[in-house]
This record gives sequence, C-alpha cells and structure tokens, in this order.
Amino acid sequence: MTLAHKVETIIFRDADVPKGQINVNAVDGVVYLRGEVEQPDMIRELEEAARAVQGVREVENLLHTPGAPAPTA
Repeated sequence: MTLAHKVETIIFRDADVPKGQINVNAVDGVVYLRGEVEQPDMIRELEEAARAVQGVREVENLLHTPGAPAPTA
C-alpha cells in the first residue's frame, strides 16, 4: 500500500470529509493535501491526522475553504 493510500484511508474515515474534493499525493515521505473543505477546523484536523500516519515525514497542507485562494507550495 502506498503512503498516499495509507493517508487517504485514515483521513477519509470520517464520513464528513469531502473525499471527492481532496487530493492526496506523497513524495519521499512528504504528503501533499490539496483541495477544498467547508470548515477551517477540518483543514487543521486533516493535517494532524495525516502527520500521525506511519511513514509521513512532513505534510504540505494546501487545503483551503471555498472562496479562499489556494495556498501554493
């Protein structure tokens, strides 16, 4: 199982997470979260959940709320 898939399994466990609006990539232990979520709190929660996955060295959190500009890495 790839690291990105492991992270998806964990962060998409909650039914409130908009699976179709979040993209997860991993390169050399760095996980990139991209997409749009309704609640600002969810942005932080998803990053914390991703950081807790074994094998994750760093998380680049590029998630944003609707209407807010997407952060850039």
